Amino acid sequence: MVAVSDLRARCALLPRGTWQDCLLDALSGLAASREAAVDLADLAVAGPLLRTRVCIEGSPLLDEVVRRPIADGLVEVLYAQVRGAAAIVPPHVAARWDVPVELLLDRGRAQVLDVRPDREDLDLDAVTVVALSGSAPWRSAWLHRLDELLDVPAAGALVALPTQHLLLVAPLETRTQAVDVAQLLLLNADRIWTAGPAALSPDLWWWRGGRLVHLPGTTTSLSPPLEFVQVLDALPA
Repeated sequence: MVAVSDLRARCALLPRGTWQDCLLDALSGLAASREAAVDLADLAVAGPLLRTRVCIEGSPLLDEVVRRPIADGLVEVLYAQVRGAAAIVPPHVAARWDVPVELLLDRGRAQVLDVRPDREDLDLDAVTVVALSGSAPWRSAWLHRLDELLDVPAAGALVALPTQHLLLVAPLETRTQAVDVAQLLLLNADRIWTAGPAALSPDLWWWRGGRLVHLPGTTTSLSPPLEFVQVLDALPA
């Protein structure tokens, strides 16, 4: 269900220019959910509909949801996809299924990852960035399988998650390339996040060995953790 308070809370986390898209998405989802009239209390019915998506921690909309943390500031949330509409699965509904939450989230993630995203190699000012995209608002979950989609080196890759539909990825190759691509990713992530729709985060992240680490900073300065600096220093110039 979508309430006025829900929309106000959601819009408070987004740029003003995306509020109209947020409202239209909510109303379309509500209409589709009512038309579908699927009983999520039955796991046999709800199971094949389960999906997960990446969301920002701290959103008021995430107070009563089935979720798990995946990185500082990011959580993976359980949804049911009903004829194109996305319905959050509340904890009291999942509790009736008598299945561990981790297994439900794993199932939802696996059912997202059954569909491969579109891939495009972008040349951004002589720096190559891979764009992984899709029309459904679940594609951010593809960050869990970057090692299968791309040739990610041992040093890992820089990742931006500007919207639910798009991942921007740059494998780490040299120190110079890493510095240049970090600035470009932050600039483009902020632009895409501001434009929306389905805005997720303007921030930069480091993917390595299945872990996602937040790299706090701005388009002009980065304050990475020591672990990232050490890996960067070990790269060729």
